[in-house]
Amino acid sequence: MTNLSNKLELAKREVGRSVIYINPNVREESETKNQHPLYFGLKDTNQIPDNIINRLRYHPDYLWLTVDKASNRGRAIDTDLINPVTYRVMTGSTSGGPINILKGMIDFAIGTDGGGSVLAPALSCQLPSMIGSGLGLLVKHQKKSTEGLSFTGSIGVIGKNIKTLKEVMECLIGTNFERKANRGFKVIVPKKGTVNCPDGQDMNKKVMHYLSKIQCGEYSVEETEMSGIDDRKRGIEIIHESFEQRGADIIVTCEGPIDVYGYGETIPQFLGNPGRELTRNHGKYLVRAANMCGTTAITVPIETLACGLVIIAKKGFETSMIALEMAARLEEVISMPEIWKRYFIQEPKFTGLDLQ
Repeated sequence: MTNLSNKLELAKREVGRSVIYINPNVREESETKNQHPLYFGLKDTNQIPDNIINRLRYHPDYLWLTVDKASNRGRAIDTDLINPVTYRVMTGSTSGGPINILKGMIDFAIGTDGGGSVLAPALSCQLPSMIGSGLGLLVKHQKKSTEGLSFTGSIGVIGKNIKTLKEVMECLIGTNFERKANRGFKVIVPKKGTVNCPDGQDMNKKVMHYLSKIQCGEYSVEETEMSGIDDRKRGIEIIHESFEQRGADIIVTCEGPIDVYGYGETIPQFLGNPGRELTRNHGKYLVRAANMCGTTAITVPIETLACGLVIIAKKGFETSMIALEMAARLEEVISMPEIWKRYFIQEPKFTGLDLQ
């Protein structure tokens, strides 16, 4: 069975669940591709500009396979799907794409992020991701959040590794990310004792544990008070303050577990105490605000279930390059369990009954 046939068989099994549609021309289009193309899925939304789709679809290294399910009306959870890693309701709204990566159909997924709709699903599935608001990769139309905040969504990529994110983003913006300067840069992290994650750990301790392991040019670290950043409006304030008043280039947090102890969905919060209790300890912090502040943001999964580092870069190309370099260095020092790699990252083979 060829690699394409294998992926097609896997995808067919998911139609009506995480897969909405399979590209009917995929075999024909495969004949124009290089020998080992990366397979990708597109989020089921009309907000991705045609030129973005075409840059990928006609690239010799990429082959479009699936249209991936999105949550109903862009909600932050998708009650139709189960997260294969956490066994909880899947995080949205780019919900089907990361599942299809984990199940071996596609190598990367293209989604849209308004208030965390790429970053949070990726974290919940232990996958890296990147959104490009800070690089001008925007959706077609402005929207309004459940809290009444107006915003324009961004295009994002979820993949198996930072290298894939970088290469796909380079394709989308038409420029290579190459550091031309090794200037110093400033990193903002949560102040010790100001943010406790749902697992009871201090976010500062988590962030500094990983930053202490890498060398990434000349950078200084400054702590800032971040209490209350699980609230989107507070998160937006912190991001603006860090970049505009403190002169930061990068913000780093460690977020999650995403949608494990509670669900990060705002609608139940309008429905009294039961709704508020249901949404406590959801593990989403600045991922819910990064796009709304016009930033470039990257997630790097860590060894803890549904958790990862979030690197937020000030708007602009140079800071995006710095963020990508930092993400790559962090990925190098984070060792995921072998069982994770075996069940979710290594290429699976179709093992079902084939009656053709």
